[in-house]
Amino acid sequence: MKQNIFSKIISIDTLLSLVFGAAVFVFFGFFYSYHLNYQEQFQLFLFTPQYLLDFANHPGGLSDYLGNFFTQFFFYSKNGALILAALLIVLQRIILATSLRLGAAKHWMPLTFIPSMLYWNLLCDENYMLGGLIAMILLALSCFIYLRIKPGIQRISGIILLIVLYWAAGGVFIFFALFMLASKFTGKSKIGKNDFFFAVILMLITLVLPYLAKLIVLQYPMQKFLIGVNYFRFPVNIPTTITTVALLIFALPFILWFATKIAIKKAGLVLAALTILISAVTFGFIRNSADFSKEEVMAYDFHIRMRRWDRAIAMADKKSPTSPLSVTCLNLALAETGQLGERMFEYYQNGMGGLLPDFTRDFTIPVITGEVYYHLGLINTARRFAFEAMEALPDYQKSVRSIKRLAETNIINGDYEVAKKYLHLLQKTLYYKKWATRSLETIKTEEGVEQHIEWGWLRKARIQDDFLFSEQEKLNMIGLLFMNNQRNMIAFEYLQAATLLEKDLQLFIRYFPLSSSLNYKVIPKHFQEALLYIWEVTNEDQTKEISYPINDGIRARLSAYKKQYGNTRDARVIEKGFGDTFWYYLHFRN
Repeated sequence: MKQNIFSKIISIDTLLSLVFGAAVFVFFGFFYSYHLNYQEQFQLFLFTPQYLLDFANHPGGLSDYLGNFFTQFFFYSKNGALILAALLIVLQRIILATSLRLGAAKHWMPLTFIPSMLYWNLLCDENYMLGGLIAMILLALSCFIYLRIKPGIQRISGIILLIVLYWAAGGVFIFFALFMLASKFTGKSKIGKNDFFFAVILMLITLVLPYLAKLIVLQYPMQKFLIGVNYFRFPVNIPTTITTVALLIFALPFILWFATKIAIKKAGLVLAALTILISAVTFGFIRNSADFSKEEVMAYDFHIRMRRWDRAIAMADKKSPTSPLSVTCLNLALAETGQLGERMFEYYQNGMGGLLPDFTRDFTIPVITGEVYYHLGLINTARRFAFEAMEALPDYQKSVRSIKRLAETNIINGDYEVAKKYLHLLQKTLYYKKWATRSLETIKTEEGVEQHIEWGWLRKARIQDDFLFSEQEKLNMIGLLFMNNQRNMIAFEYLQAATLLEKDLQLFIRYFPLSSSLNYKVIPKHFQEALLYIWEVTNEDQTKEISYPINDGIRARLSAYKKQYGNTRDARVIEKGFGDTFWYYLHFRN
């Protein structure tokens, strides 16, 4: 009795769909959330008619448009996780409804999760675009609608639907054509001449449609008319898995219809076994596809993008970063909170590459490196990196993050008319509209910019004279920046940190007197370690006192380090007691 009451409230198939959706939401909302934030920043969705028309004038454009529309909500990862869960459930439910319409039995229902499971697996790669999932949903929906059309108008309606699907979802329309042909074999009536002629006409339309579209819209390459949707960020051929998903959307309803003809006594057992099997395969696929090393970098990047310095440091306290870009983000967070000279060697350091990475013609590394240059005060370099990163996007989109940075850098430089161009674009977005409107109010007067807590300071810190930025002379660039404004503590600490990471103690001791303008109450710990080490190595008179105040604890620690270093050169042994010191980095880090 209780089971009957429960089944009236929620069926088994609905329950499984909800459990699947909950798993997707938990995965993307709590374990893989920064991949969603990463996706959001590399597009610029505008609420304008022209933006819609730019997508609607080529096959597959509607899918790409809807994909970008949903992706903008990834700014808040929980929203993005909910959207992905809903879309994957919708795809599964449409395939289930189509299968049931053909007459499939419900105990085969777990197999309808396979396309959604495969696309979940694909979305673990940050370069797969959401427009591809929308295209798959439109394909599945077209198949379901076709079965719902009355027999008298089914064929002509199917051809119209085929043309609409082609323009909305691109090349997947081929699988809908195959579905229309295959659906005839599931009926009770025999195949006649009319069916043969319909098949010929359908195949001709399918073959001609892309070439006809090419004649109407000339400016796109032929590949765009054959494929349509930007499934992948890089303009390459469609990956095999995409084709597999589309093939399954077409074929699964017929496979389940055919399987239903097999007499099965224990349908409940089949349902349970298939549920367990699909669940295990899904877990294995996702575990294999998820790249948590990239998730870590994206997390650090998002925190520094949002000025969440403490969260970036808290991440490192739980697990020291090892990738160069994560270290770059952490060092910026330490500098912004006044802890770079105090704590940098508590974490893994990989030399200059973890402080200021070299410029790469890429759309990711320049964004992160540009954040460092921006907060240092090298505004023009930050502007160049933002522009280069946006232009390097392989799918030719505009980056909302880069647009925002271009607006900021032009405001700081006083180029208000250029800044307004970017701010007016951001006013047509969802999440950046208020910020852009406030910024336009701020730049109405010079006082507004001067009093801005961030822009006002960076305007004072920036170098106003023309100079050529050199990748090979980063130390000199930071030195010029500090000499331009000797209150720029971040620039000074980056300068000194760079000398320590390069193990150039001569430069460190030469630059250190410049700190007099900063009025340090206490010299940062790692700077004390370097000063004391230099004094110990270079001073012939060991009774002579070092001219800088050194903490007694650091003196005692150096004595202990020297003693252990004299007894053993085993890095693992010494790391246990001194892994958080500059001395350990000096002797044991390459």
